Order: sequence, then C-alpha cells, then structure tokens
Amino acid sequence: MNLPEDIKDFFYFTKSERNGIFFLIILIFLIIIIPNIYFKYLSDTKTDATQFDTEIEKFEKSLQSINKQAYQNRLDRYISERYDTLELFYFNPNTTTDKSFKKLGLTEKQIATIRNYLKKGGKFYTKDDFRKIYGIRQSQYQKLKPYLLLANKITNNKPKVTEQNTPTDSLFYFDPNTLSAENWKKLGLNNQQINIIVNFRNKGGVFYKPQDFKKIYGISNETFNKLSPYIKIEKNQIKTTKVITPLSVDINSASHEELTRINGIGDYLANNIIWYRKKLGGYIKKEQLLEIKNFRKSTFEKIKPNIIIDATKIKKININFAEVSDLVKHPYLNYNQAKAIVAYRTKNGAYQSINILIEKKILPVNTFNQIKEYLSI
Repeated sequence: MNLPEDIKDFFYFTKSERNGIFFLIILIFLIIIIPNIYFKYLSDTKTDATQFDTEIEKFEKSLQSINKQAYQNRLDRYISERYDTLELFYFNPNTTTDKSFKKLGLTEKQIATIRNYLKKGGKFYTKDDFRKIYGIRQSQYQKLKPYLLLANKITNNKPKVTEQNTPTDSLFYFDPNTLSAENWKKLGLNNQQINIIVNFRNKGGVFYKPQDFKKIYGISNETFNKLSPYIKIEKNQIKTTKVITPLSVDINSASHEELTRINGIGDYLANNIIWYRKKLGGYIKKEQLLEIKNFRKSTFEKIKPNIIIDATKIKKININFAEVSDLVKHPYLNYNQAKAIVAYRTKNGAYQSINILIEKKILPVNTFNQIKEYLSI
C-alpha cells in the first residue's frame, strides 16, 4: 500500500529524532518499572509510635495536673480571703436554714447537696460527716469545723445512771453566769455547748432567770429539764456582771495564733500581717495594714478596735552603717533612694541628723515622712 507523500512526511524522522524517541521510551519504561521493583524488595518494616504516643499522653496529663493544682491553690486562697470577712457562728447542719448556710459562706450548690442528703434520710453525726459532703473543700471545712455542733467522733461509752436517769454525782447547784468550763463538763455539757455559753457571756450576755438558759442554742428540752432545778442565779452577781473587754492584740509582737483569735483575721491575713511586719521592721500605725495586698477596708474597720501598737518594738535602720542592700529591703525605699543615702554618707561623712535627708533633697518629702520613724543615726 502506497501512502500519499504528504502523509509519509508525518512518519519520517531524522536520525537524531529517532534517537530522542528511543531514549524517551526507555525513560518512560524505567519510570513505570522501578517503583514496582522498589516496593517489592523493600524490607517490610513498621514504625512503632507507641512510645511517642505514651510520652505525649504523659505530657498532656502533666499539664492537666499543673492546671488543676494551680486552680486548687487559687480556690483555697479565695476561700481563705473570703472567710476572713465572714462572722462565723455555731451551727448544726442537720437543722441549719439555707439563709444561715449562706452566711457561713456556703454556695447554692453546696446547700442543695446538703438538702438532698438530708431529704434522702441522711444525718450528720460527727464533724467528719460534714466534710464528706460533695463540694466542701478541705480549706473551707477547716474554717467551719470549730463551729460545728457535732461530735468529734462517735463513742459507745455511756455514763452510769441512777434511777432518775441522770449521771451519778454529776448534778449540783450552779449559777450559769459564773460557772467555769470545767464544771459545765461535770454537768454533762459538751464542748460546743460550753463554747456557746462562754461566748454569750463574753459578749455581755446575762442569765436573769433559769428560762434564759433554755434559749442557748444547742440546749435541748431534755437537758434544760434535767438542769433547771439546780439553777440558782445570784441577783447581786447580775448587778456586778461586766462586759468583758474585747480581745486586744499588739500586732508588733503577736504570734500567728494570737492574731487568728481576733474575729475577722484568718490564717491568710495573719501570715500576711507577720510578713509585712518583718519587711517594715514593725508597725507605727494601724493604717499600715491597708498597705498589705488584698487587705480589705471593711476588714480593717472590723478589727481596728481589737489591735494595738507598741511602737517601742520598731526595728530601726542606722543610716550611718547600713549598705544599699540593707536599705533597699525596706518597702518604702527603692534602689536609687538607697544608693543616694549611702553616696552622700560616703562623700560627706556620717549623718548628724536624719533631717539631712530632706534638707539635702536626698529623699522626696512623702518618702521621708513615711520612712523617718524607721531610721536612726
């Protein structure tokens, strides 16, 4: 078959073109065949990512743990600060109202949990029972524990009784206005009941008649009926009864325990008061407490009548011997001011008066007025 000349031209290649086509065919063949050969003879190895996944999981858990711990620390700090502003009182969680629970710092959710527990037949017998309520944090429980009118633990020991069903050798005539805590125990009262009575008397409360004893929170009808025949109130004692002076504490020497006895000061504030006292060298006026971070004005007004200041216990800084590192530790001085005090002494000799600091404008007036009580020569 003879092809037309114009068609033959399409199938005619020069030698260089034929070589190029041949090379292209070989290249295409290699591209197709090489991957098949490679994957056929490639060793069947698998990458084990188990260890990597385990490390990732551990890392994520550590982040969760850190975040949870930080949250819990912030929450405990918030609870401490909040309870420093509350005026707590004795209560029995089996009978306390929702309104009273709120005054004790419990949230709506915590109150709802307690109500649900009681509705299902639950009852609080010991202080630890209250701690087990879901949502009650340990730091919150420690604040409320001293005010719980519940037993510390359940005991099966029962006192011997007479035919009148009263403990033997326990009843005697007494005046509730003067009876000691030790003798209240002999009458069968527990620590919570005794604390309420003592607190009532310390605030100026007086029993004018036997029936007043019945009004004390935590005194049941059974207890009152048992003790009322022995109540003998001395009339002359009532006339001379005085309100006990509220607790007064010197914040320049008070221990942590002494500070927490003041109503309104908890562990958090007590620690901060002592910490700032060390930084200052002692307090010279009550208002310096407001310089402490997170110290509320309302808390200050509440505790102000109960604190005193002995300014003779102030620790002063001798500016003729102190170095920059000593001066800068005081919260009223910054580094430049401390450096200026030492530089003037180095150049001009010992200070003859602390007033030189203001006369030579070494310190600003406001800073000098703050710090002058802490300086000596």
